Amino acid sequence: MLPAMKIKNWLLDFIKGGALGIGLLPGVSAGTIGITVGIYDKLIGGVSTLRKQFWKSILILLPIMLGWLIAGIALLYLEHLSWDKVPFIIVLVCAGFTVGGLPVILKEVRSHTLGIKDFALIALGFLIAAGIGLLSVLSKIYNWFDIEAAFLSPNENVWIYPLTIVIGLIAMGACIIPGISGAMILFIFGLYQPVLNLYMGDASMIRDHSRLGTGLILTACLLVGIIVGIVLASLLMKRVIAKFHDTTFNIVLGFVLGSLVAMFINNQIWDAYFNPVTNQWWHWLVGGILFVVIGALTLFLVSKTLKKQTPEEKEIESEANH
Repeated sequence: MLPAMKIKNWLLDFIKGGALGIGLLPGVSAGTIGITVGIYDKLIGGVSTLRKQFWKSILILLPIMLGWLIAGIALLYLEHLSWDKVPFIIVLVCAGFTVGGLPVILKEVRSHTLGIKDFALIALGFLIAAGIGLLSVLSKIYNWFDIEAAFLSPNENVWIYPLTIVIGLIAMGACIIPGISGAMILFIFGLYQPVLNLYMGDASMIRDHSRLGTGLILTACLLVGIIVGIVLASLLMKRVIAKFHDTTFNIVLGFVLGSLVAMFINNQIWDAYFNPVTNQWWHWLVGGILFVVIGALTLFLVSKTLKKQTPEEKEIESEANH
């Protein structure tokens, strides 16, 4: 009976870990998904005990990470195949998850009475996110810097190497804040599709060996940014959230709302508006329906989960965030 129960629990963690793979899509917070499917506490617990109980923690994290990896790669490949055909449907689906996850942030914002300063900070976050998307479009139109083209020929655009490090750092550092998606950061900066194209498709470094050298360097830059982001997040971000909790989450709320604008106005999707193949009325209809359904379902599940959290679960989550 015990081995059967262990197998059942392992498979359940594997499936819940697979749900975390949705967090690799732009706008979808893995933390929010983890809370919704009930794996967040176990994941945080496994990570927090890595130093003291390494092998026990690894055994706890293994099915979760395997599920996340397999589902994540499958979703990324599906997104890659669909992007050139139905980009607006994909963005509307991701926007639905983003709206549905708002209660995670609103829970933190509602912990204090909102004043003029709070609304100003929310507006600031909104303008930053929306502004990044708009800036990426303007840079594409006026040829200030084209990130997608730079990824294809980085040696002629050497600025892309340090930029990849910085954006990787920001994306990973932001992941520690509930409701923020690292993939969304990459997306509104215009790096999400270029990064995917490094590994998938005819122009990937796997198929086009002429890109292998620069592709590996760009991968290394992204990894450096991610590692530095993890270190800074563990050393700095938690302290910032603890010391400036209200300020942080006011800006985060505005940033997430602004990212909803930036998801539709950025250099990766701009050309799709002028392409009759990708901009068809039924794309918006299907995408709009999926946006409403996914947004409402996620909103319901997240709100219900947050209400059901026990004091112990809230304490674990609070310690993880602070």
